[in-house]
Amino acid sequence: MKVRFNRWYNAVLTTLLSMLGYGCSSEEPMDMYGTVVEYGAPNVDYVIRGTVTDETDTPILGIKTVLKEIPDNYPNYTYSIDSAMTDATGKYQIETRIFLGQEGQKLIVEDIDGEANGGEFLSDTIDISKIEAKKIGEGDGKWNSGKYEIKADVKMKKK
Repeated sequence: MKVRFNRWYNAVLTTLLSMLGYGCSSEEPMDMYGTVVEYGAPNVDYVIRGTVTDETDTPILGIKTVLKEIPDNYPNYTYSIDSAMTDATGKYQIETRIFLGQEGQKLIVEDIDGEANGGEFLSDTIDISKIEAKKIGEGDGKWNSGKYEIKADVKMKKK
């Protein structure tokens, strides 16, 4: 009697499990459930580049360019995103990823070497959100919206 019950019980369980297993397997989960939910945040890659010159269009070596986030509604809350130094031709390049909701990116340009490399220059701030960005690369079709280039040339004034 016990053997007959175990066979019957095993047959019922095998049938139920095979039906459940078959119903859960699908080659295309989006066909059954729609869009797959992902974790992430919308973002954009930026390349900020330019040339730093003096008032006579002479390139300046050794100028520090700092990309900072300075939100308009919280001007005391600032932090540096990235920085770069200019080379002998006055060129700099900063690459960064900015997420949706981050606003107020400003480029701070400052002379940190004093009289060397052409004299002392006044610091300058450029609001890069007011400069038109040119799309140079496609995104991944999910969270990343692509790669953009911002060209920000700076003319520094002597102290």
